[in-house]
Amino acid sequence: MQQVTFAFVEGVTTLAPEEILYIETSRHKNIFYTADRTYSIYRKLDEIGAELEGLGFLRCHQSFLVNMRYIQKISSYVITLTNGQELSVPKARYREVKRRYAEYRGEA
Repeated sequence: MQQVTFAFVEGVTTLAPEEILYIETSRHKNIFYTADRTYSIYRKLDEIGAELEGLGFLRCHQSFLVNMRYIQKISSYVITLTNGQELSVPKARYREVKRRYAEYRGEA
């Protein structure tokens, strides 16, 4: 199983990509959301996205990087995750987000 290691504010932690539900940027800090806790890191979302390239993550918004395995549905410019969390998708990215998700699911 593939793992990724980050130097979080809480300390260096290794996570399996499937543990990460999504990552949100908030005030120059990125917050990693997992099923049971959150981790904070001061890095650019672009850099984090590059590290997670090819692992099923999708930049759906300037402030969000979402793990596609937890997407329940995409409709009306909103991504609904399996835990009920909703993330907005800007109109400018909507088609690309839907295309990438369809590709991920093997529908494209």
